[in-house]
Amino acid sequence: MVTSMEVMAVRLYWKNPGSHQLRKSSAAELATLEAAGWQEKNRTSGADHVVVRMERPRRIQPSLHTGGGANGSGRPRR
Repeated sequence: MVTSMEVMAVRLYWKNPGSHQLRKSSAAELATLEAAGWQEKNRTSGADHVVVRMERPRRIQPSLHTGGGANGSGRPRR
């Protein structure tokens, strides 16, 4: 079974241009995304930022069974 993937690109900024050390807010955002199940797949560096490509499997939404019933309204009989 093939699962679809959620993909997003996030721009995170360096502390100083060319330093390759993330700002506190950028490091916290990356840690939060990783804790939520996102995985880093690719990094593209710029002068003052890095673009990080993140992926995670798409969650399957449970379908709610309406019940239907004999009368088709979905309400229980009395």
